[in-house]
Amino acid sequence: MKSANTDGPLQVKQLIIRDFHDMIEQLPDNDQPATIQKLVRFLQGLLRIKQVVPPVVEIVTLIKQAKPTLYHAARRTVTTTSNLHLIFQIDMDPVLAQERMNEFLK
Repeated sequence: MKSANTDGPLQVKQLIIRDFHDMIEQLPDNDQPATIQKLVRFLQGLLRIKQVVPPVVEIVTLIKQAKPTLYHAARRTVTTTSNLHLIFQIDMDPVLAQERMNEFLK
């Protein structure tokens, strides 16, 4: 994820969403360990962001819709003690998730 130390909250969220779109286009929808690792690293990076509250629920919802095989494989690899475990338990309407993501890009 790119550094955004000097940007405002809206710019940081826009950068996060652009990074997400770049990542989701590049990752195949499979259960290969390398692909799962890339997704998990991206999500862990989101949780480390302190400048803003990243749209994690929306991102995971869109991953679930766009890359179901990858989503379920990553979900199975995350342990119950991981900080990502809760994120994979949350469910959201994909249409609402996309609407919220689009609002940040305006």
